[in-house]
Amino acid sequence: MEVRTIIAPTDFSNVSNNAAHYAAKMAEDVNAQLILLHVMELPITVSEFPVTEAVFDEISMEDELKKLKSDLLKTTKGKIKIHVTNILGSVENELKEICNIEKPFAVVMGTHTHGTLQRFLLGSTALYSTRHLEWPVLIVPEDDTYKPIRKIGLASDMKYIYSVPLNQIASILDAFGASLDVFHVNRRARNIEKDSVESILLKQRLLALNPRFSTINDEDVEHGVEALAKKNDTDLIVVIPRSHGLFHKAQSAEFVFRSSLPVMAIHESKFVEEEIDA
Repeated sequence: MEVRTIIAPTDFSNVSNNAAHYAAKMAEDVNAQLILLHVMELPITVSEFPVTEAVFDEISMEDELKKLKSDLLKTTKGKIKIHVTNILGSVENELKEICNIEKPFAVVMGTHTHGTLQRFLLGSTALYSTRHLEWPVLIVPEDDTYKPIRKIGLASDMKYIYSVPLNQIASILDAFGASLDVFHVNRRARNIEKDSVESILLKQRLLALNPRFSTINDEDVEHGVEALAKKNDTDLIVVIPRSHGLFHKAQSAEFVFRSSLPVMAIHESKFVEEEIDA
């Protein structure tokens, strides 16, 4: 059986520790090993802040990691393997490096609820990761606890159909044993017709995944997606950040941090055909 890898960066804040607990339970559910990653960033001017062994002893990051690992092993009753990595460098660079090596199923990070990004160390890293990291990034709302993910909602703007990362979506559905709903928020007065070119192409491309399609009229895309997710009892929302369009990278990142549900950002396929006009 395939053993997947989940990476949970942590700065030992309540937000990131909660995300680590979420990641551990998710790892148990999808048969994955967990890597707890802590990166200690050097000051910009190292000469003014000499990094000594005493500094590391005082911070006791290794002890913090061991304690967190112990807590997670208790939470999962020792059913998963947990590795700890404590390194010195840039969080974004080190996270990218470890992802390139481990090719993770997902990177799991946390955020503050109610649309306010808490000022913790990994806040900017989570924002960066949803926009630029090539691997799936799952953002967990503060205090959210893991429950089996059986219904996944894919937010779609019905454009760039051939850039939808089918293999990754199929892999995610298979890992969770989940069904797929496709959510489209129509900001215009008219509805997207069921037999429109966009709908037909997307349904054909996703045919093997047996999706259900749901459409809502709403000028606010984020609000519309949340409404559809609530209506369909969705456990996880998937967004595909793009360089432009309704779900451009900046907007997708904002939605990730505002959502009351866990959101996974996965990036579009590198093979992109011409846009189909709505």
